[in-house]
Amino acid sequence: MNRKLKKDLKKLYQPPEPLRKQAFLEELPKPRISNWDFLWSQAGYIRKWNWIVSVVVFICGLCVGTDKGRQFTSVLAAMIPVLALSFVAEGSRSVRYGMEELEMASKFSMKAVLMAKFIILGIENAVLLAILFPLLMRNENYGFLSAALMILFPYLLSCFCNLAIVRKIHGKESIYFCSTVCILISLCIYGIIYSKINIYSIMEPAGWGLSLVILAVLTVREGKRILHQSEELVWSLS
Repeated sequence: MNRKLKKDLKKLYQPPEPLRKQAFLEELPKPRISNWDFLWSQAGYIRKWNWIVSVVVFICGLCVGTDKGRQFTSVLAAMIPVLALSFVAEGSRSVRYGMEELEMASKFSMKAVLMAKFIILGIENAVLLAILFPLLMRNENYGFLSAALMILFPYLLSCFCNLAIVRKIHGKESIYFCSTVCILISLCIYGIIYSKINIYSIMEPAGWGLSLVILAVLTVREGKRILHQSEELVWSLS
Protein backbone atom coordinates (compact mmCIF):
# COMPACT_ATOMS: atom_id res chain seq x y z
CA MET A 1 0.00 0.00 0.00
CA ASN A 2 1.61 3.26 -1.13
CA ARG A 3 1.94 6.39 0.95
CA LYS A 4 -0.68 8.38 -1.03
CA LEU A 5 -3.34 5.75 -0.45
CA LYS A 6 -2.59 5.74 3.28
CA LYS A 7 -3.08 9.50 3.42
CA ASP A 8 -6.37 9.29 1.53
CA LEU A 9 -7.69 6.57 3.85
CA LYS A 10 -6.66 8.60 6.87
CA LYS A 11 -8.65 11.57 5.57
CA LEU A 12 -11.73 9.45 4.80
CA TYR A 13 -11.79 7.73 8.18
CA GLN A 14 -10.79 10.69 10.30
CA PRO A 15 -12.68 10.39 13.64
CA PRO A 16 -14.83 13.39 14.56
CA GLU A 17 -13.74 15.80 17.23
CA PRO A 18 -15.20 14.90 20.64
CA LEU A 19 -18.07 17.12 21.73
CA ARG A 20 -18.29 18.50 25.27
CA LYS A 21 -15.22 16.51 26.27
CA GLN A 22 -14.06 18.94 28.94
CA ALA A 23 -17.57 19.34 30.34
CA PHE A 24 -17.94 15.56 30.55
CA LEU A 25 -14.64 15.18 32.36
CA GLU A 26 -15.61 17.87 34.86
CA GLU A 27 -18.88 16.05 35.63
CA LEU A 28 -17.06 12.86 36.61
CA PRO A 29 -16.83 12.27 40.39
CA LYS A 30 -13.52 13.18 41.92
CA PRO A 31 -13.06 11.07 45.04
CA ARG A 32 -10.72 12.57 47.57
CA ILE A 33 -8.89 11.02 50.48
CA SER A 34 -7.78 12.75 53.64
CA ASN A 35 -4.19 12.65 54.85
CA TRP A 36 -5.21 10.47 57.79
CA ASP A 37 -7.00 7.96 55.52
CA PHE A 38 -3.98 7.89 53.23
CA LEU A 39 -1.62 7.19 56.13
CA TRP A 40 -3.96 4.52 57.44
CA SER A 41 -4.11 2.84 54.03
CA GLN A 42 -0.32 2.78 53.76
CA ALA A 43 0.01 1.30 57.25
CA GLY A 44 -1.66 -1.84 55.95
CA TYR A 45 1.21 -2.39 53.50
CA ILE A 46 3.90 -2.43 56.20
CA ARG A 47 5.16 -5.96 56.67
CA LYS A 48 4.57 -7.83 59.92
CA TRP A 49 8.23 -8.35 60.72
CA ASN A 50 8.60 -4.62 61.39
CA TRP A 51 5.99 -4.80 64.14
CA ILE A 52 7.57 -8.01 65.49
CA VAL A 53 10.93 -6.26 65.86
CA SER A 54 9.23 -3.43 67.78
CA VAL A 55 7.53 -5.93 70.11
CA VAL A 56 10.85 -7.69 70.81
CA VAL A 57 12.53 -4.36 71.59
CA PHE A 58 9.67 -3.43 73.93
CA ILE A 59 9.89 -6.77 75.77
CA CYS A 60 13.64 -6.27 76.23
CA GLY A 61 12.92 -2.81 77.62
CA LEU A 62 10.54 -4.30 80.19
CA CYS A 63 13.25 -6.71 81.33
CA VAL A 64 15.99 -4.09 81.56
CA GLY A 65 14.59 -2.34 84.65
CA THR A 66 15.53 -5.20 86.96
CA ASP A 67 18.54 -6.42 84.95
CA LYS A 68 21.52 -6.32 87.29
CA GLY A 69 23.80 -8.46 85.16
CA ARG A 70 23.11 -6.38 82.02
CA GLN A 71 22.19 -9.39 79.91
CA PHE A 72 18.90 -7.90 78.75
CA THR A 73 20.49 -4.46 78.54
CA SER A 74 23.05 -5.77 76.07
CA VAL A 75 20.33 -7.50 74.05
CA LEU A 76 18.27 -4.30 73.98
CA ALA A 77 21.26 -2.26 72.80
CA ALA A 78 21.95 -4.83 70.08
CA MET A 79 18.30 -4.73 68.94
CA ILE A 80 18.19 -0.93 68.52
CA PRO A 81 20.14 -0.97 65.20
CA VAL A 82 17.81 -3.76 64.00
CA LEU A 83 14.88 -1.45 64.76
CA ALA A 84 16.54 1.25 62.67
CA LEU A 85 17.16 -1.28 59.88
CA SER A 86 13.48 -2.24 59.79
CA PHE A 87 12.55 1.45 59.57
CA VAL A 88 14.85 2.16 56.62
CA ALA A 89 14.27 -1.15 54.83
CA GLU A 90 10.48 -0.81 54.91
CA GLY A 91 10.44 2.90 54.16
CA SER A 92 12.70 2.54 51.12
CA ARG A 93 11.19 -0.68 49.75
CA SER A 94 9.79 1.05 46.64
CA VAL A 95 13.20 2.50 45.79
CA ARG A 96 15.08 -0.78 46.35
CA TYR A 97 12.70 -2.87 44.24
CA GLY A 98 12.55 -0.45 41.31
CA MET A 99 8.87 0.48 41.67
CA GLU A 100 9.25 3.90 40.05
CA GLU A 101 7.23 3.09 36.91
CA LEU A 102 4.44 1.43 38.89
CA GLU A 103 4.27 4.38 41.30
CA MET A 104 4.01 6.73 38.30
CA ALA A 105 0.88 4.89 37.13
CA SER A 106 -0.73 4.86 40.58
CA LYS A 107 -2.93 7.49 42.16
CA PHE A 108 -0.25 8.58 44.63
CA SER A 109 3.29 9.56 43.73
CA MET A 110 6.28 7.60 44.98
CA LYS A 111 7.32 10.59 47.06
CA ALA A 112 3.95 10.56 48.84
CA VAL A 113 4.20 6.81 49.52
CA LEU A 114 7.76 7.12 50.83
CA MET A 115 6.83 10.07 53.04
CA ALA A 116 3.80 8.22 54.41
CA LYS A 117 5.86 5.16 55.34
CA PHE A 118 8.59 7.28 56.91
CA ILE A 119 5.97 9.16 58.96
CA ILE A 120 4.18 5.99 60.13
CA LEU A 121 7.34 4.10 61.07
CA GLY A 122 9.01 7.23 62.43
CA ILE A 123 6.12 7.95 64.82
CA GLU A 124 5.95 4.30 65.89
CA ASN A 125 9.69 4.17 66.56
CA ALA A 126 9.66 7.53 68.34
CA VAL A 127 6.89 6.36 70.69
CA LEU A 128 8.73 3.09 71.35
CA LEU A 129 12.03 4.83 72.07
CA ALA A 130 10.28 7.31 74.37
CA ILE A 131 8.79 4.38 76.33
CA LEU A 132 12.23 2.81 76.64
CA PHE A 133 13.63 5.83 78.50
CA PRO A 134 11.73 5.38 81.79
CA LEU A 135 12.05 1.60 81.51
CA LEU A 136 15.82 1.86 81.20
CA MET A 137 16.12 4.49 83.93
CA ARG A 138 14.45 2.07 86.36
CA ASN A 139 17.82 0.36 86.36
CA GLU A 140 20.10 2.04 88.87
CA ASN A 141 23.03 1.83 86.45
CA TYR A 142 21.52 4.33 84.00
CA GLY A 143 20.75 8.01 84.24
CA PHE A 144 19.14 10.21 81.60
CA LEU A 145 22.32 10.76 79.56
CA SER A 146 23.43 7.13 79.63
CA ALA A 147 19.91 6.02 78.65
CA ALA A 148 19.86 8.53 75.79
CA LEU A 149 23.25 7.35 74.55
CA MET A 150 22.30 3.69 74.68
CA ILE A 151 18.98 4.22 72.90
CA LEU A 152 19.41 7.18 70.57
CA PHE A 153 23.07 6.94 69.52
CA PRO A 154 22.91 3.46 67.90
CA TYR A 155 19.46 4.20 66.45
CA LEU A 156 20.42 7.50 64.82
CA LEU A 157 23.79 6.19 63.67
CA SER A 158 22.15 3.14 62.05
CA CYS A 159 19.42 5.24 60.41
CA PHE A 160 21.93 7.71 59.00
CA CYS A 161 24.23 5.00 57.60
CA ASN A 162 21.34 2.97 56.16
CA LEU A 163 19.66 5.96 54.52
CA ALA A 164 22.97 7.01 52.97
CA ILE A 165 23.48 3.48 51.61
CA VAL A 166 19.96 3.27 50.16
CA ARG A 167 20.37 6.68 48.52
CA LYS A 168 23.69 5.80 46.87
CA ILE A 169 23.18 2.10 46.10
CA HIS A 170 20.00 1.27 44.18
CA GLY A 171 18.51 -2.18 43.98
CA LYS A 172 18.20 -5.11 46.35
CA GLU A 173 21.94 -5.13 47.03
CA SER A 174 21.60 -2.11 49.31
CA ILE A 175 19.83 -4.15 52.00
CA TYR A 176 22.88 -6.42 52.35
CA PHE A 177 25.12 -3.43 53.01
CA CYS A 178 22.58 -2.01 55.47
CA SER A 179 22.38 -5.33 57.32
CA THR A 180 26.17 -5.53 57.53
CA VAL A 181 26.42 -2.02 58.98
CA CYS A 182 23.70 -2.75 61.56
CA ILE A 183 25.36 -6.00 62.61
CA LEU A 184 28.67 -4.21 63.14
CA ILE A 185 27.02 -1.45 65.18
CA SER A 186 25.08 -4.02 67.24
CA LEU A 187 28.24 -5.99 67.99
CA CYS A 188 30.10 -2.83 69.03
CA ILE A 189 27.31 -1.66 71.32
CA TYR A 190 26.86 -5.14 72.78
CA GLY A 191 30.58 -5.42 73.49
CA ILE A 192 30.80 -1.99 75.10
CA ILE A 193 27.88 -2.61 77.46
CA TYR A 194 28.76 -6.21 78.29
CA SER A 195 32.40 -5.35 79.05
CA LYS A 196 31.32 -2.28 81.09
CA ILE A 197 33.59 0.10 79.20
CA ASN A 198 33.24 3.69 80.42
CA ILE A 199 32.46 5.60 77.22
CA TYR A 200 31.70 8.82 79.13
CA SER A 201 35.41 9.44 79.59
CA ILE A 202 35.77 9.96 75.82
CA MET A 203 33.80 13.22 75.77
CA GLU A 204 32.05 15.62 78.11
CA PRO A 205 28.25 15.31 78.47
CA ALA A 206 27.83 18.39 76.27
CA GLY A 207 29.90 16.71 73.57
CA TRP A 208 27.73 13.58 73.64
CA GLY A 209 24.59 15.71 73.52
CA LEU A 210 25.97 17.64 70.54
CA SER A 211 26.82 14.37 68.78
CA LEU A 212 23.22 13.20 69.16
CA VAL A 213 21.95 16.48 67.69
CA ILE A 214 24.38 16.21 64.76
CA LEU A 215 23.33 12.61 64.06
CA ALA A 216 19.66 13.62 64.17
CA VAL A 217 20.25 16.46 61.69
CA LEU A 218 22.24 14.18 59.36
CA THR A 219 19.53 11.51 59.51
CA VAL A 220 16.77 13.98 58.64
CA ARG A 221 18.89 15.38 55.80
CA GLU A 222 19.42 11.91 54.32
CA GLY A 223 15.68 11.25 54.51
CA LYS A 224 14.99 14.49 52.63
CA ARG A 225 17.58 13.56 50.00
CA ILE A 226 15.86 10.23 49.39
CA LEU A 227 12.50 11.97 48.97
CA HIS A 228 14.07 14.47 46.55
CA GLN A 229 15.78 11.62 44.69
CA SER A 230 12.44 9.86 44.27
CA GLU A 231 11.17 12.92 42.39
CA GLU A 232 14.23 12.87 40.14
CA LEU A 233 13.70 9.17 39.35
CA VAL A 234 10.12 9.80 38.35
CA TRP A 235 11.03 12.73 36.07
CA SER A 236 13.85 10.74 34.46
CA LEU A 237 11.33 8.02 33.53
CA SER A 238 8.74 10.46 32.18
